[in-house]
Amino acid sequence: MGLLYTIGHSRYEFEFFADLLKKFEITYLLDVRSTPYSKYAETFNREQLESSLSTEGIRYFFMGKFFGARPDNIALYSEEGYLDFEKTSHSAMFIKGMESVKLGLDRGNNIALMCTEKDPMDCHRAIMVARAFSLDGIEVKHILPDGTFQTQQELDMRLLNKYFPDRAQLSIFDYNDPASDEEIIKAAYRERNKEIGYRLKQNEKAIV
Repeated sequence: MGLLYTIGHSRYEFEFFADLLKKFEITYLLDVRSTPYSKYAETFNREQLESSLSTEGIRYFFMGKFFGARPDNIALYSEEGYLDFEKTSHSAMFIKGMESVKLGLDRGNNIALMCTEKDPMDCHRAIMVARAFSLDGIEVKHILPDGTFQTQQELDMRLLNKYFPDRAQLSIFDYNDPASDEEIIKAAYRERNKEIGYRLKQNEKAIV
């Protein structure tokens, strides 16, 4: 069984980025950006990145249509106009993408999900995609710039500390069992979703 990681490319030099991937013995990099191009980090444009990774023995696949943060389906957006991560993670395309990743893991591949943001807390790859894998029983580790990693469970705690710093003072009658713990974690993810989820622009038309 392979291991599942995530990583943000930020504005790294490619050599630095490749070294991070090789440190964790990544064999497949899955690009979960909706648009696999960046005017600020052209090194990570789809074609150039695929070619560069190939020289390092790492295979690249674009999976934005499965895991991207800006899907066209208007039904996946909230009434307030931002992408609903929970709803998206239950969509047919997302589930199809998950099955493909799980097959790769079953075959022993170490896989990294790549997006842009350096900090996983700021990116849908962690708040939406990795969260879905974690709920499905798959451990996810987020590769950090210093060569260490943060687990999804550690990210849970960061979210709890951000959105519910006084949770220990909540009524013991409301939060004294594992089910209640899960509910407050879910609430923290929903709060983060509201802050970082892509929002439809005024008069923007999404394709159903």
